Amino acid sequence: MADIIIIGGSIMGSSIAYHLAITGRAGDICVIEPDPSYEWAAAPRSSGGVRLMHGLPENIEMSRYGREVYKDFAHLMDVDGQPGSFDFLEQGYLYLVTGASEVAAAEESWRIQTSLGVPNDFIDRQELAARFPSMNVADIDAAIHAPQDGFIDPNAAVLGFRRKAISLGVKYIQDKVVDVEVDGGLARRVVLASGDRIAGDIVVNVAGAWGPEICAMVGMKVPVEPLSRNTFYFEIRGEIETMPLTKDPGGVAFRQEGAGFTVGQTDTNVPFGFNWDVKHDLFETIFWPALAHRIPAFEALQVKRGWAGHYAYNRMDGNTIIGKWIGGLDNFYVATGFTGAGLQKGPAIGRAMAELLLDGGYQTVDLSRMSYQRVIDEEPLREVGFSA
Repeated sequence: MADIIIIGGSIMGSSIAYHLAITGRAGDICVIEPDPSYEWAAAPRSSGGVRLMHGLPENIEMSRYGREVYKDFAHLMDVDGQPGSFDFLEQGYLYLVTGASEVAAAEESWRIQTSLGVPNDFIDRQELAARFPSMNVADIDAAIHAPQDGFIDPNAAVLGFRRKAISLGVKYIQDKVVDVEVDGGLARRVVLASGDRIAGDIVVNVAGAWGPEICAMVGMKVPVEPLSRNTFYFEIRGEIETMPLTKDPGGVAFRQEGAGFTVGQTDTNVPFGFNWDVKHDLFETIFWPALAHRIPAFEALQVKRGWAGHYAYNRMDGNTIIGKWIGGLDNFYVATGFTGAGLQKGPAIGRAMAELLLDGGYQTVDLSRMSYQRVIDEEPLREVGFSA
């Protein structure tokens, strides 16, 4: 028996558990996670980006809190009186645009950012060339540069939240949810692959790309599906200036990673669903030509490794769905559809869910527009400008 059952123990589940536990008001918290190594979880396979470059106020405020938490993460997650090592690398983000409509959308997004105090710059081709002399900008009309955005170690973030939550009394169970038993309009118990059943007062589904399967167990439909995303790490022979994460107009995005660089692309034209096969031909046919065009120094490079991860992709509008199952079970909550931005929003989702469950509503950032109601009403909440 638990007061709150959390399905999924990666960044979302562990952040929610932590934020609930630090209040001292949540009672018994149980997190169910089938793989404590998180080998296949989305967050550890992500680029680790934390950006305030968004086109929705809610996303900016969520990532702002994420940035605050991650910059002080080693101290916040201290368990034994010895703060750990956790770096926030402030290398920046750069969003390149070309064409009148894209420039106008980027400028609108930038105005939303600056209205909320985000110190980003909207720059023209000449300024872009001056800041990044290694870049070919002949076909670029403008860019948003976010110098204070950065990156973290995603695996360390997941394990840090988990370790701290356990130290605060949260119970983690290594098992898989195979069913949710419903009675009287409420989710009463979760059934595990081991055969165990756990009763709870509240059930929170944050199982990432596997979350829609959990929703289907109780009859809830969410417009979220797994979307495979390939990432490659490569190194070059020479040296260039420090580069921010750069997103090309064609969708290819690259950033510095240790001694080399990583590159990836979100492609919604591929079949949705889980696919762990690394598509090496993508690098040869799409990534390398785009890289070499944008940064001539990338013409001579060596691919060291590649891997496949997955987004919990919200096909409706690419944005978070958070809150109770409106029109369904009053004690069944979800947080899903992060579409590649889950790591940076993890701290804020943890805080927001704790507020919903313990206070009955949002106390800091109002995420009401991101509720399940917009799915019912078929009213997308679209972001202006920069997206996954």
